[in-house]
Amino acid sequence: MERIVVVGAGHMGSVIVRGLLDGMPQVEVVIVEPSAERRASLDGRAELAAAYEPRPDDLLVLAIPPQAFDSFADGLPRGACAQTTVVSIMAGVRLDTLSSALGTGTVLRAMPNLASRVGQSMTVLCPGDAVPAAGVDRAKGALSVIGKVLVVQDESLLDPATAVAGSGPALVAYLAQSFTDFAHASGFTAEDALLLTSQVLRGTADVLSEPGVAPESLYQQASTPNGTTAEGIATLREHRVRESVGAALEATMERARELAG
Repeated sequence: MERIVVVGAGHMGSVIVRGLLDGMPQVEVVIVEPSAERRASLDGRAELAAAYEPRPDDLLVLAIPPQAFDSFADGLPRGACAQTTVVSIMAGVRLDTLSSALGTGTVLRAMPNLASRVGQSMTVLCPGDAVPAAGVDRAKGALSVIGKVLVVQDESLLDPATAVAGSGPALVAYLAQSFTDFAHASGFTAEDALLLTSQVLRGTADVLSEPGVAPESLYQQASTPNGTTAEGIATLREHRVRESVGAALEATMERARELAG
């Protein structure tokens, strides 16, 4: 039986485990969590362990804080991960660092986002040069339980991916707050204001997913000359909202690069 081991039972690790248990029942899922208190609260369908005991052909998902990686790697026997496919969701830990510390070339980096909690993550996956196609497919299949997966070959793309896909949901939520605040201030209940906003975002996302549709064509199509939408778009341009969002994404990307050293 295929075995997938998730190290770390924080938010993202727990979400991945739940997705694996629900979406891949044929797979043996192991959660490695040093804290006995936290282990007691985890999904009982998975095997629980306090430490990682490597097996050949494991798919190992590292969902620990970056600052905990050195301690984890130092605690493994030399060569323990030689036949292991490793997927890291740790921000800022480069492929060469993973490979050197774990003693294996079959390492991949993944950048999921908070929409994984509802199975709608946009995860960007980057394999190391030594990862065979079968290893990429295996990692992609495992991460597909939390949403869509985009495979890229250039590790430098993970920095802008951190901005757009990783931090994107939080940035969009920040903008969405303006919609809910306006609707609530205009007389809608807080619940209805959130319903209006969330459905607008959901519907817009679905339209943007249609073939041949781009954001610019969508808002231009909706902007009848001298109409309400055109007035709103003109105001956004006047306040340079597009440039402000671009600056926020740029700052997020630069911070990702700083964390990676």
